Amino acid sequence: MPPIPEPLQSMFVLAFGLIMGSFLNVCIHRLPVGQSVVRPRSRCPRCQVQIPWYDNIPVLSWLLLGRVCRACAARISVRYPFVEALAGMTVLLLWWRFGATGAFLIATAFALALVVLFFTDWDHQLLPDAVTLTGFGVGIAVAWVNPFLGTEDGWARIWASLGGAALGSGVLWGVGAIYGRLRGVEAMGLGDVKMMAMVGAFAGPAGVLFTIFAASAAGALIGLLLIPLRGGSLQDKLPFGCFLAPAALAALLFSRGAIEAYFGLLGRVS
Repeated sequence: MPPIPEPLQSMFVLAFGLIMGSFLNVCIHRLPVGQSVVRPRSRCPRCQVQIPWYDNIPVLSWLLLGRVCRACAARISVRYPFVEALAGMTVLLLWWRFGATGAFLIATAFALALVVLFFTDWDHQLLPDAVTLTGFGVGIAVAWVNPFLGTEDGWARIWASLGGAALGSGVLWGVGAIYGRLRGVEAMGLGDVKMMAMVGAFAGPAGVLFTIFAASAAGALIGLLLIPLRGGSLQDKLPFGCFLAPAALAALLFSRGAIEAYFGLLGRVS
């Protein structure tokens, strides 16, 4: 068969991403409360009527229904089409960058997992083990063929994946333990520790360092900005997973280039 031409390839990829976004909505809603993501089929949270397939088309159904449930007219949150569109555009952008390669599959799986973790932490301050520990296992399993680990040697990639997982989880656990002892408060949840094990398994030690630095800087900045806006204090907790998630995706895609550019700049300065 002749290859599928563009823009049909991109259209198929976008459709796949939108469908995955619909599934991510199920994961975001059900995983924090311990429900199956497979059964029962999607239902209206208010009237519990099962949603037919034609009312469950990503983004489009939300628009056609006028943002309300067909059965009870309950308002459907804009969150649902937003997550679907976010997943669709993320997958499409990764396709445009990597094409039909292993890098595309690995980056897509990682990115979609991060979307779930962002929103479950935003809603419940919870990072489900079903995502973090499964993601850690997948990251180790694909390490041999993972091009984001910075080497061409399969065994070296496996060691980089294991080292990244150990570094990521160890740093966050250590920081949380030290800060908690000094201040007498819980500074870092185990969910963040497990999430960083997953990040390290996919992105390696360099990705871990990039993620922690970027997420900490963004979290500190936003935390300071929220103090006058919300009347809070430095003791208020922020869902750190919401900062780790975008930083981790940036780390997977850009950390190697950023670190190489940094050391190159140091070499020129010295």
